[in-house]
Amino acid sequence: MLSGIIFLIAFSFTVIYVRKKTRQTLPLPPGPRKYPIIGNLLKIPSDNHWIVYDRLAKECNSDIIHLSVFGNSVVVLNSFTAATEVLDRQSSISSSRPLGTMIGEIMGWKYIFSLQPYGQRWRDSRRMFWQEFHPEHGRAHHRPIQLRCSRDLIRRLYESPIDFQTHVRHAIGAGIISVLYGLDIQEEDPNISMVDDALKHINVGLIGTCMVDLFPFLRHVPRWVPGAGFRTIGENAARDLNLLIDVPYLQTRKLLAEGRGESSFIYRTLSRGPIPNGGMEERILKEAATTTYIGANETSKLPMTLLFAMMAQNPDVQAKAQQELDQYLDHRRLPEFGDEIHLPYTYAVLLELLRLEPTAPLGLPRSLVSDGEYKSYHLPSGSIVFYNIWAILHDETTFPEPEKFNPSRFLKDGVIDTQLKDRVMTTFGFGRRVCPGRYFALDNLWLNLASILSVYTMSKAVDESGQQIEIDLEYTADLNRHVLPFKCSIEPRSAKAEEVIRECCRV
Repeated sequence: MLSGIIFLIAFSFTVIYVRKKTRQTLPLPPGPRKYPIIGNLLKIPSDNHWIVYDRLAKECNSDIIHLSVFGNSVVVLNSFTAATEVLDRQSSISSSRPLGTMIGEIMGWKYIFSLQPYGQRWRDSRRMFWQEFHPEHGRAHHRPIQLRCSRDLIRRLYESPIDFQTHVRHAIGAGIISVLYGLDIQEEDPNISMVDDALKHINVGLIGTCMVDLFPFLRHVPRWVPGAGFRTIGENAARDLNLLIDVPYLQTRKLLAEGRGESSFIYRTLSRGPIPNGGMEERILKEAATTTYIGANETSKLPMTLLFAMMAQNPDVQAKAQQELDQYLDHRRLPEFGDEIHLPYTYAVLLELLRLEPTAPLGLPRSLVSDGEYKSYHLPSGSIVFYNIWAILHDETTFPEPEKFNPSRFLKDGVIDTQLKDRVMTTFGFGRRVCPGRYFALDNLWLNLASILSVYTMSKAVDESGQQIEIDLEYTADLNRHVLPFKCSIEPRSAKAEEVIRECCRV
């Protein structure tokens, strides 16, 4: 008996040793030539990283590439297969986040749970979030608010179509603030501008963009030393983030003390049990609300704004979607939740918007907590891992002519091809870190998109001489991309459509 136990223990240690030894002898994934000390520093692009990494992968004839910067290991996954294998099947080692000194310590973003390393605090925040945003709960508590904000967007577009990008921003912000905090949003509401103020700093803090991330001891350098301007930037960023965390939360607590604001995430969470003021649980609640606000704001603005440009540039697509809407709605009302199953082409327009220009083309980076392996390549512990969503959604074998806006690619025998839909859902992430608010986001995007298409026609604007103004889209170079302002004509489709809009304005 004892000898058998000893044999099993010895055998287990032998297996572990052999596996470890094998991994150490496996080659790193292919990549560009590395130079002494700096590694691939000169190969790191300043913009459009996703396109450059996709090109490098093709040059290496590999769906995974490896780079090194001052000894820091970087892995880029450029296919659905690679991302699924590493982030889903090896989620036990690939679910953490790299948290740089700049964004985490100096700017204070370590408290935003979507950026937190995998651990108990992250699990507590995620659990609190999921209690509010799982689909069954969302349908009951969120959809009435989303419907109200969507109708308000239709009204605003009628009253001032030229300001459509401002209206999109307001509709998204008003909806999520109402869901989270129970606050009524006014014109030019500071609660909406606060999220923009906080996010304007985030690109400064991205991993590898600051020397303090490569040499953390620099955070102790006095503010007056040349080159230490990052400290002032970090302090301003921390101030703006703390305002976003505290101000709307305190407004909600004030409403609750007055017996109002009971249709909110904050209220429902507090109702599940006492949460002492100033304690860790309250901090987690505030951080979860802030993370949700940032996430909902960032994931929705790009596809919603892109809708106007794509419809103006592709009138055939617009006409086909409107024909489907007319046949089902009969010009009598705006779309409602539950209609989407009867409007497959309209839903395909949404999927194509998400596919064509993903908001975060490289996702949020992961970090490996131990050694991994993929296709007989060694993935070193501590590596920063990017998953190239843009490359996945522009894979010509899955999406022929990927640069073409073609919603019909998602239809199979008149219904949505679930396999292709699932591929597009990768825009919300992989594995344990997949976005838990994806159902809320999809509901919001579909309702707004279908409502706009049902009553408005979008076309290219014309100048003073009557010539069409071409739409040449430009994007910000941020972590999460946004469309820069462009001109577009938005008009009611018909007298019947205008009557539906006016009825919406009277409500």
